[in-house]
Amino acid sequence: MPFRNRRGFAAFLILTIVAFTAAACGSDDESPAAAPTRPPATPAPAATVGPTATPVPTATAVPTATSATVAPTATATPIPTSVGTPTSTPEAAETAPEVQPFVWQIEEIDRGTKPALALTRDGTPHVAFMLEAQNGFVKSAERVGDQWEIATIAEGYFYGPLDIGIGGDDRPQVVYHDHQAARFDPSLGDAVLAVRAGGEWRKESLKDTGHDGWDTRIYVGADGVAHISGIDPQEFDGDGIEYYRVGAGGELTVEQIGSGQQTYKYATSVAVDSNGTPYVTYYDQKGKDLALAARTDAGWEIAFVESDGDTGLFASLVIDSADRFHISYFERIASKSGTIKYATRGQGESDWTISEVGELKDLLFGFEGARNITSIQLDGDGNPVIAYSDTSNIKVARWNGSGWDTETLTTRKDRGREFGQLVSLKLDGTGRAHLTWFEVTKHGPLDGVVMYALGTPG
Repeated sequence: MPFRNRRGFAAFLILTIVAFTAAACGSDDESPAAAPTRPPATPAPAATVGPTATPVPTATAVPTATSATVAPTATATPIPTSVGTPTSTPEAAETAPEVQPFVWQIEEIDRGTKPALALTRDGTPHVAFMLEAQNGFVKSAERVGDQWEIATIAEGYFYGPLDIGIGGDDRPQVVYHDHQAARFDPSLGDAVLAVRAGGEWRKESLKDTGHDGWDTRIYVGADGVAHISGIDPQEFDGDGIEYYRVGAGGELTVEQIGSGQQTYKYATSVAVDSNGTPYVTYYDQKGKDLALAARTDAGWEIAFVESDGDTGLFASLVIDSADRFHISYFERIASKSGTIKYATRGQGESDWTISEVGELKDLLFGFEGARNITSIQLDGDGNPVIAYSDTSNIKVARWNGSGWDTETLTTRKDRGREFGQLVSLKLDGTGRAHLTWFEVTKHGPLDGVVMYALGTPG
């Protein structure tokens, strides 16, 4: 299948915009509320790029917009020109023995919701979390000995999920959406990047036109450069998926990748290959497809990993040292259920290889509903490990070379509270798994308890 470019989709979308209030923002309906119309964003000058990149084959470049003249300068790894077909194995492999389950230790961190986790080079876990309320907060927790040291990053009115990344300098960087007012105002709102330096958190608003920076995810390179994906939602007459690059010296680039208008709630993910080229995955809601966008010197180029069914929700992306793509994501089958899937493609391969990982049966969607229900990492042998969750179960699946070995970490029955349908997984250099999630204590507004689990290989 040739590449498809959907920049023109916005021309076919006619939105009826109605008043958006703070009360409506707290709704748990499947259909998001809308905001008063704002003028379309004025495109910024095209991004200045460096050495010529190898373009993705046959793709049509998407013009970019930028708020600065700093942009990726590396050669993009080609994206395959055909959509993957399901198979029983992620890649050719010999039959392997069953992987032994992790031995898990579970503990409570603090009050909060929608956490994300990152590790320093020595394996120390850092967890960022938040409270979405007009008197909400963004906090961080660092494991020191057998205790969690908790610091407040910001207080105000925020939206999640947030994300945390740690680069080669071991400095945590947290990205989140700030409504920028005590009450919801559709003319305000940006992504904020908070970087810890010298024990203090330095915060910078990633300013762009409109009420954008929703559903942010972050990748921090060894050089300390932050690559961020997010959404400028159609609810506020936005332009869809966005990419932010924040240099080590604070230089900012903001680009629209050309996705066309998208709603929030279905997640983005960002990763960078060995050439320094950023890639963004997202759910293309027009075609109900899993999309992957690559940054070349010509602009953003979009391909589709899978197009069968309603697929590609809540994707999580990693790229290994050999520039093989690994993506976990969700295919919606019914109103509350569906299949967790895995797609992979390596250098020299023309097609995506796709397998089914497991099922979820108790999902709830809406403003307080499912977010980032999959999280993928690679073990020391390069095999994928995928955590996934609904309101009733948290599971971890590991590829053993010929199939998936899946264990249930915990259940709603065991914990006595429903799960927040969000997981964040990291693996350290010793093979231990670090996982965070939250358990719901209240709806409207959403409140909960942030949890952490350490899994030691059995």
